[in-house]
Amino acid sequence: MTVLNEFKLWVPPVAESFPDGLPQWEILGTDAQYVQFPLRPGTSITCFSGAMAYMSSGVKLAVKLAGFKKTFGRLAGGGSLFQLTYTNEGTHMHDPTKISSVTNNKLSHLFCPFRCFIGNENGYIAMTPDYPGILIPVTSTTCADGKIVALRDSFLCSTMENGVETDISAGFNPAQSVGAFCCGGFDFITQTITPNGQTAFLMAMGTVVTKTLASGESILIDGEALLGFESSVQLDIKWVGNAMAACCGGEGLFHTHLTGPGQIWLQSMGIDKMRRLFPPRVVETSNGESGDGGGE
Repeated sequence: MTVLNEFKLWVPPVAESFPDGLPQWEILGTDAQYVQFPLRPGTSITCFSGAMAYMSSGVKLAVKLAGFKKTFGRLAGGGSLFQLTYTNEGTHMHDPTKISSVTNNKLSHLFCPFRCFIGNENGYIAMTPDYPGILIPVTSTTCADGKIVALRDSFLCSTMENGVETDISAGFNPAQSVGAFCCGGFDFITQTITPNGQTAFLMAMGTVVTKTLASGESILIDGEALLGFESSVQLDIKWVGNAMAACCGGEGLFHTHLTGPGQIWLQSMGIDKMRRLFPPRVVETSNGESGDGGGE
């Protein structure tokens, strides 16, 4: 195995299926993706404001603050003030054998609506990012350390079973030095995501690659390429080189230095980089007033 084989190109994985053949979730598209969920009666999906794209008519929305500590953590981590929970309020399940006969129908390869919304009890819902991004599912299995440190506002939605949900909280940049905290290219305030056995979905942009760092193994990256990492990974900075490299190399003064053990997620087009490509335009009108160029 070569060193390049240690990097894995992220592609949408195939989710596990329920006994009747329905996938537990399904990612559709390439950019600005959807994630679709079949909702059995009584099952729920949690998300932040603005994530829902479409859903079946039997799905109901509940909004809550979930306590001061969790609410403050969501806000500081880039989330919305309220936590949204979508629940299918159906009352009973269909016979799985009857569902299977319908899911084998060749009319559509999607479970929405033909493979999910069967009768009035089963439902579906889909979530999508609020910018042209892709969706990265993470679970307790994906994250052996149990927690992921991610960019602010990375969390989109999560499954929820038997009242157990993904814990989303805010944390400070876990840098190993003051210099890394200030110049490492990572947010001062981060999102800490603990799946708790659920499947959580993170928003990313561009192409995503992952790498699992061995204990003591390190990598130098551009700070804006970092989407997230397991909490066991250490973050620091390293000087780019001599004065000529720092002044004329175009890479800033420092590289972000990550040391294992743990998995890291890298993205080719972070949201900050995207914003620099499309800066707001200021247009001066004939009367001397300024506008943002957004229209008449």
